[in-house]
Amino acid sequence: LETAVDFLKRGAYDYLSKPFMLPDLIDKVHEVISKSRKKRIEKNILNDLKEIRSQRFKNLRIYEDIFASKRDGLLILDTEGIIEKVNPGFEEMSGLRESELRGRPISYLNGRIFPDLCFDDIRKITSQTGEWKKEVRANKAGGEQWIANISLFPVSDEKGVVFAYSAIINDVTSLRSVEKAYFASLEKTNLAQGAIIFGLARLAEYRDRATGYHLERIRSYSKKLAEMLQHAPDFRGRIDEKFLHNIYRTAPLHDIGKVGISDNILLKKGKLTVEEFEIMKTHTLIGYHTLNSIRREYGDMDFLNMGIEIAYCHHERFDGKGYPQGLKGAEIPLSAQIVAVADVYDALTTKRVYKEAYSHQKALQIMNEERGAHFDPRIYDVFLSISTDFDRIRQNFVERDKEETENHNPPLKAV
Repeated sequence: LETAVDFLKRGAYDYLSKPFMLPDLIDKVHEVISKSRKKRIEKNILNDLKEIRSQRFKNLRIYEDIFASKRDGLLILDTEGIIEKVNPGFEEMSGLRESELRGRPISYLNGRIFPDLCFDDIRKITSQTGEWKKEVRANKAGGEQWIANISLFPVSDEKGVVFAYSAIINDVTSLRSVEKAYFASLEKTNLAQGAIIFGLARLAEYRDRATGYHLERIRSYSKKLAEMLQHAPDFRGRIDEKFLHNIYRTAPLHDIGKVGISDNILLKKGKLTVEEFEIMKTHTLIGYHTLNSIRREYGDMDFLNMGIEIAYCHHERFDGKGYPQGLKGAEIPLSAQIVAVADVYDALTTKRVYKEAYSHQKALQIMNEERGAHFDPRIYDVFLSISTDFDRIRQNFVERDKEETENHNPPLKAV
């Protein structure tokens, strides 16, 4: 017994008293091996846990450094929306110290910094979408205004249970100021671009004073028809806001090629001869080459591409008997087909050097005969359904023309 106790003190696992049976020895050895394996496993687990703890402390230090050095505002909230931690970035942008904010609900910032922040709404939205995001006009503690972009995210453990919320606040005041200046500049550019386009189109009709508000009417008619086609089943998906914007700007370019047609043909009061009409038809080619030269110089632009389509193809016919290419049906660009309807209506209802103006009803009677021939029947039927809108647009410009004439040519008074 003394010997057994001595060896146990030295680290022995167990002992057997003699005499013993061999099976007892084998069972004891198996027990020792099993216990030894368990100890090794426990030791490895303990070492792994120590390594994990060491890594987490290392990560935590990294996160703490990031949290402290981040220039954006960072907040850590508990599951009830109570502020647990605030980084220096938020202290700087808000003018409030962490000591003042810690332990307070996020609603404490309402009125002081942000508009109303409802944590119940935030929690509900993040549970559904994983993020709550909003851009608001904020105030610093000293009253200075700034624009804040706020994003809140739930923070979950390994089991997916939310135990905190993190809020990231970006000061986007400078960015929005730059964007505002950019969009203002872009708007000016677009206005200048539109003015140049319209100025080019004016060249074509400048010699013919009788056309009045021809370009204004054409673009108004074209946009109105395009807006209605946008909702027609056959054209849904082919017309968007960009298409509407571009057709309004480029429809006036349809006859820009007429700058290359001589006055004796362009302003002729009688019917054109066959030879004269062939020359007149070249205005589509002149318009194409004029605009295409701009495209070659400055590259593809949506509005310019549409302008080329319209200038080149607005005299094509649905039945293929138009010019200059003899395109048929769907081969004709949609923009050109829309402008063709507008152009014919305008030509019929206004006075020209070679004819008097027809009434709205008379113009419709003439155009009805061209359904399926000159015009795509689907487009023409939509036009027919809104023809009263065309008539109203026409009458508005008649009134404008009358007012302008009276203002520039006041009646003489007897003296």
